[in-house]
Amino acid sequence: MKKIIRIVITGGPCGGKTTALEEISKIFRIQGYTVLTVNETATELINDGIKPFGNESDKLKLLDFQKLILEAQLAKESIRDYAANVCENDNVVILYDRGILDNRAYLKDEEFQKMIDEKGITEAEILSRYDLVIHLVTAADGKEEFYTISNNGARTETPEEARQKDRRTMESWSNHPNLKIVGNDCLFDEKMKRVGNIIRDYLGENEVLEREKYIIKIEQLNIMDLANNQIVHMLKEDILEYAVSDNGIEDEMYRKSTICGSSYYTYTKVRYNQDGTKTTIHKNVSEDEFNNRLSKIDGVGVEKTRYNFIYNGERYRLDMYHGPTNLITLERDVSNKNNKKLPNFIHPEQEITNDRDFSTVNIYNYINEEIKAQKRNVMKKKLGFDRKGW
Repeated sequence: MKKIIRIVITGGPCGGKTTALEEISKIFRIQGYTVLTVNETATELINDGIKPFGNESDKLKLLDFQKLILEAQLAKESIRDYAANVCENDNVVILYDRGILDNRAYLKDEEFQKMIDEKGITEAEILSRYDLVIHLVTAADGKEEFYTISNNGARTETPEEARQKDRRTMESWSNHPNLKIVGNDCLFDEKMKRVGNIIRDYLGENEVLEREKYIIKIEQLNIMDLANNQIVHMLKEDILEYAVSDNGIEDEMYRKSTICGSSYYTYTKVRYNQDGTKTTIHKNVSEDEFNNRLSKIDGVGVEKTRYNFIYNGERYRLDMYHGPTNLITLERDVSNKNNKKLPNFIHPEQEITNDRDFSTVNIYNYINEEIKAQKRNVMKKKLGFDRKGW
């Protein structure tokens, strides 16, 4: 059976994407994969003289330039998809030096939305194109002494501009369910080792990124105020998820994520190892696969609203559960072990990082039991069991 993995390497200028692509290619080739690459489209266009800067008579308007990038990116990705499917090797990985959502970092949100609307694609469809996204933070943020534009003729950003574009790129991808952020709190060689470990982790070899999880108390109105006041740039998605467990050894989660009315589907399997570690496998699935799996699950889907955001270079997921619970959780991917501070607008009630009671499966089971209890109470009233004398 053909297995095609699609991985985006993104980030601000001078973050190490070229070296990371080489490292990732090596890991996959050692494992017998055919490796296909999609080179950075913007750099190709700029090197060919098509650019949004320079002489007034030569340069394009930024929006027109981004439209050309999108057009070329879609064509290049289509070619790699075809090549991957006709390749004799059943195991193929496609590596993208930036993906479609990078375009949003250079435009206003409404401009980007209008641009993809004109192409007839949705953000949910874009997210589902890629299995894994690795963001490499620009050297201009934390390793300024190594920041340079001399090794890329298409790069013109000052360190401050590089930091701004880096943050905006992170925000643009923050809705992706498998976004990994690699910062600069280490030497460059260690940074590349982390990239390699993320790939090995994705292939189910080992768990690498630390995650912290908290119960918090905060009203939805406050969250929206924060987003509207641009204290943080929040991206919202509505989630319907189902979960099953194999005696606490393996958890499986199927999820439907909806953004602006369009949906994509994912599957996650978590295996708890005897040494206390866990192995996580995450992949995109089709709508049919999602629906077929649901027919075998005893229970109703758990609904929640998720707000994805980036704060101080780390990714956060704020989940507000619907139904018979007022549970609100915050999860963050720790890319800098020395950074112990949560956002100052978040007030944790309890840390639940290693508390299995708050795993996705156990939350799912708890909510389903509460729903069943509510239904039983309704039926009791209808049948008259709540009357005196019964």
